[in-house]
Amino acid sequence: MEALDILEKRIDALTRVLGPVQDSEAGEGVVDALCSAHALLGEATTGSVPLQQCVKRSGELEKYLDPNFLEEQQQVRSKEVYLHAVAPELHTQAEQLDRIRQLEPALGAEYFRSIPAECLDQLKGITQNNGEYAQQSELIEESLVLAMKRYGEIQAGLLSSLDAMSERLDQVEERMEQRKRAELSKDVPPKD
Repeated sequence: MEALDILEKRIDALTRVLGPVQDSEAGEGVVDALCSAHALLGEATTGSVPLQQCVKRSGELEKYLDPNFLEEQQQVRSKEVYLHAVAPELHTQAEQLDRIRQLEPALGAEYFRSIPAECLDQLKGITQNNGEYAQQSELIEESLVLAMKRYGEIQAGLLSSLDAMSERLDQVEERMEQRKRAELSKDVPPKD
């Protein structure tokens, strides 16, 4: 009955916008017509199995018809790509965390607290050096990638130049053959 109350409120709102209906029973006629239409639709949908399946999937259809659906799918796909790109790193970090949890009882032991300051300084220096080495290796890797790209560009340029030179040589050879034919045809006396 809530649906009927909502329909009556909407009809009242339309009446306020359009003005009063001249026939006072027209509002009741509309409500009765809507009730009978609802009953007819209910009978039609319960009798037809394919129609019931369509009605069941109407929510899915509304989702596909939503104008933001494509953008949402693209966002989901971009997140999937990002997760696949980061997954190996996350996996190694999770393994490291598990290893730290396993070593936690030993790491809290007294003999780790009594390590001399000199050794700790050396460990810090080694850690910093490892970080610098990692940065240097990344820079070297980037420069190698750039060099390989440049090498590919140079190679492509050379190949195109060689193709052009080959075409020119073919043209020169063809001209020489035409000249030889022309000279041979001049040297041969015409037959009477």
